[in-house]
Amino acid sequence: MFRPHPFGRNTLPPAPDERGPSIRTIPRNHTRVLAALRQELTVATRHNGARDTTGTPVPPQEAWSHYDNPPPRGGWPLLRELDPRTGTYEIRVSGKLRYELRREQTQRIDIVVDRDPDGETGITVYIDGVKTTGTGIHVHQIDPGASGADHAWLDDVTAHDDAVPAAVRDEIDVLASEYHRRLRYCSRATCDG
Repeated sequence: MFRPHPFGRNTLPPAPDERGPSIRTIPRNHTRVLAALRQELTVATRHNGARDTTGTPVPPQEAWSHYDNPPPRGGWPLLRELDPRTGTYEIRVSGKLRYELRREQTQRIDIVVDRDPDGETGITVYIDGVKTTGTGIHVHQIDPGASGADHAWLDDVTAHDDAVPAAVRDEIDVLASEYHRRLRYCSRATCDG
């Protein structure tokens, strides 16, 4: 019997990173890993059937109860890591019942930048969907503008207040230096830009 090649005749199989993250099963004898996951995975949804993609929110103890106590007919439920980047796990009890477990999402920060080419740039910050204002928000704008990133601009942008955290300073310095290097010529003799 003729069977066609699964990826077509003259095509290569997809690269591993194109297939998406690999699904990893967590063995039952990894007790330390399981104990840590029981503490970290605090958001759970119950999915009934293959078509139930949204699920119903349930306490994570319900999912772990099914994991610890298998159904009378059938094998032990599997605990699988679906996506290591998002921290999504699955307890598959049977073909019809599965639970998705996740770490609780901490904060969502949305920043809306209103870049007016003829005026100022406006920035609005939302934390968990709530518009936030106050002295705790610090905006660092790195924009050489049409005149370019000359050395005076570089000195101005990289002059930091003492309260600016070191990681933020480093990020600003790298970005500003990159703009300055693109200038390809600096009038200062001591500059390597």
